[in-house]
Amino acid sequence: MRFWIRRLTTLVRQHQANAMAALIAVGGIAFLQLECPPRPAGADTIRHIKTVESPVLVVTLKSNPISNEENLTPEQVAERTLLEKIRLIEQGVAFLDQSPDYTAQFCKREVVGGELLDEQNTIMKVQHRPFCVYLKWMDFDVGREVIYGEGLNDNKLLVHCGGWKARLPALSLEPESPLAMQDSRYPVTQAGLLNLSKTIIEFNRIDLDKKNFLRCEQMEDQSIGERLCHCYVTEYRDAKVSEQYRKSITLIDKEWSIPLFVKNFGWPTDNVTAVNDELDEATLIEQYTFTDVKFRSSLTAFDFDHANEDYAFKRQ
Repeated sequence: MRFWIRRLTTLVRQHQANAMAALIAVGGIAFLQLECPPRPAGADTIRHIKTVESPVLVVTLKSNPISNEENLTPEQVAERTLLEKIRLIEQGVAFLDQSPDYTAQFCKREVVGGELLDEQNTIMKVQHRPFCVYLKWMDFDVGREVIYGEGLNDNKLLVHCGGWKARLPALSLEPESPLAMQDSRYPVTQAGLLNLSKTIIEFNRIDLDKKNFLRCEQMEDQSIGERLCHCYVTEYRDAKVSEQYRKSITLIDKEWSIPLFVKNFGWPTDNVTAVNDELDEATLIEQYTFTDVKFRSSLTAFDFDHANEDYAFKRQ
């Protein structure tokens, strides 16, 4: 409760002209962070998606020695490896561009507002053109639902609370508003495999241009469920050249060439003395995992409609 009092005070300062509207909105959505409530009726009736166990992934990093017949320097090897990673994900972008839609289980853990939040597991539906997303939480706030679609609902997302809060009316929010992003690092408009792939390519091309990385190495292959993946680890020189990231681990599906797992770490603060794995645990910024991915799921407009009888949006 103290957390929400502080959050409300901050919002009022930032949006004094809309203080009353913000108060009403917070009253409707503040319950999102309460203890996990009971599931609402119909919480497990989702078409096209089979609910699966929360993914448990242990990444064991082992070097994958590569031939260096060209006698390249370590810096040149790292640059070449990073370029190969970019080209691989570009192939994945081409694959995703040819895939109209997919369903998946999406798991994330992020630092938001300086705090590492609990893991959130959702089931996800994505359509690429026009871009539409449906999410349903299986923990954190069980039963919460979010729908966003380009050109729908004035390009606002529709949020439906979980548990007994399902009795409250759905909220229509700007994707980048403080309320919509209260437990997310990125807006829903950037959700999904295609957006993640493009973001990685953009950042890594900047890395190549600035040469701000200390190491980029392809490690031994890893598996996510039944999916075999390439594994890349990138480490950066210092906080001056890479302010946000210290290290990144990316697992790229060997068949689809798309990133199914990304784990990023920041720089330690002065009071952090841990090293190696303990340092990674202490400096985790964000972790994203896609499992049970199914392409060409034949989604329709009704999959992104709050009137869908399989969803629990409160009828207006």
